[in-house]
Amino acid sequence: MKKLFCILTMTMFSVTIAFAQKTDKSKPVFEQVDQTPEYPGGMPAMFEFIGKNLKYPKAARDKNVQGKVLIKLTIEEDGRISETAIMQSLGFGCDEEVTRVVKAMPKWVPGKKGNELVRASMVLPIMFALERKSSK
Repeated sequence: MKKLFCILTMTMFSVTIAFAQKTDKSKPVFEQVDQTPEYPGGMPAMFEFIGKNLKYPKAARDKNVQGKVLIKLTIEEDGRISETAIMQSLGFGCDEEVTRVVKAMPKWVPGKKGNELVRASMVLPIMFALERKSSK
């Protein structure tokens, strides 16, 4: 029997340059910021949120699909996530599930450049893995 669980790795935060399609189109999304946007409560709280909300898609589980989904999110000056884009797809419903969970996140602490709140894009890697139950 296989025991289902998700390994959530958020070690590869990267800020990428992009220009918004929503909100104020005249304000750029910064590539480099002095203070990176942060999930409220930090990484442990984000791991907990994702762990509680992310469901391994049945199609992926049935096909033994494992791997990484990279999702880019734009965090606005007010901390809300305004845009998402899958940068690396896993398919079998995993991309849609990651997008659903990220869009359900509460407002983040926005990024800063100097003392100014700015828009920033972050790429989050989220791993899907199936673990074999040890037989004893």
